[in-house]
Amino acid sequence: MVRSSGLQGIITLLESFSIDAIALSEKYGVNKNDLLNSDSLIPLKSVTAILEESAILTNCDFFGLELSKFQDIEVLGPIAMVVKNAKTIRDALRLATKYMHIHSPGIVLTVFEQSSYVSGAVELSLSVESESQSDCKQCLELCLADLHKILKFIIGESYHPIAVAFTHGKLSNKYRTVFGSKIIFNHFRTGIHLSPEILDIPIKLRSEAYLKIAEDYIKNNYQLKNEEIDTKVEKMLYSFLGTEQAGKEHICEALAIHPRTLQRKLAKKGTKFEEIKEQVRKKVLFGYLTKTNTELQKLTEIIGFSELSSMSRACKKWFGKTPSEVRQTSSIE
Repeated sequence: MVRSSGLQGIITLLESFSIDAIALSEKYGVNKNDLLNSDSLIPLKSVTAILEESAILTNCDFFGLELSKFQDIEVLGPIAMVVKNAKTIRDALRLATKYMHIHSPGIVLTVFEQSSYVSGAVELSLSVESESQSDCKQCLELCLADLHKILKFIIGESYHPIAVAFTHGKLSNKYRTVFGSKIIFNHFRTGIHLSPEILDIPIKLRSEAYLKIAEDYIKNNYQLKNEEIDTKVEKMLYSFLGTEQAGKEHICEALAIHPRTLQRKLAKKGTKFEEIKEQVRKKVLFGYLTKTNTELQKLTEIIGFSELSSMSRACKKWFGKTPSEVRQTSSIE
């Protein structure tokens, strides 16, 4: 599900092409009232289908990017107030990831402290729940363009992405115009790659009182996720993998939990911190080896191995093959 604000502006945009947005939406199970009410929850599958067919009907390969022109930070509804009143960009992103399920549980924002493309950069990754990558290209481009606009709004003129990446191929020639940075296609993840200093930029004209009001409103009006401790650790490890923050002490500090308490809670779940970290490394390594051409030496840095030989031994242990062999076969039997 997703708030219908995600389709904000589509009626006006489709009308400019002489296409009936209401009829198209109803074709995919979204009635007029839900389309007009920004707080209505509509199937995410319907939204992705509407956007894909809109691109076909209008012969506009950049439909998602174009629709973003009609949207701004307010598309996030109650999350917008939290983001605008966070202390820093890092806090704003942390709160956005925390509450994103309110907008849509199928749209996931993740902050990776180690970019998958640029050494020393951070990566803001977006994923959209879909049966296949081809089903959600326009939705991904819309979401990433919205994220880009929101960052520019809260950061100001000092915001300049290093690179923007998409998991799909090139659809149009509009990317440079929208993002003003290097564009990468068919990448491992869809996301925006930034200088890490940007995360520490303070947000101007914020209010601690408004932040509290916004968070209280969300807590009182929405069902918040109550994630299990192992899931929280896993998410933290994905974000910090390849940095010194991926150690147990730093993860405990980020979760505001004592190491012994974490150990005890994980034991109740039948796992350990080291086991979760190994599984995260395994999944990330497999993804990079089968979906990217990233150099093996750089992978050691991204995944957090001290040297290539250590990563090779781990790869052999996990998959029975060397990194090069995994890359050649692109599948684990």
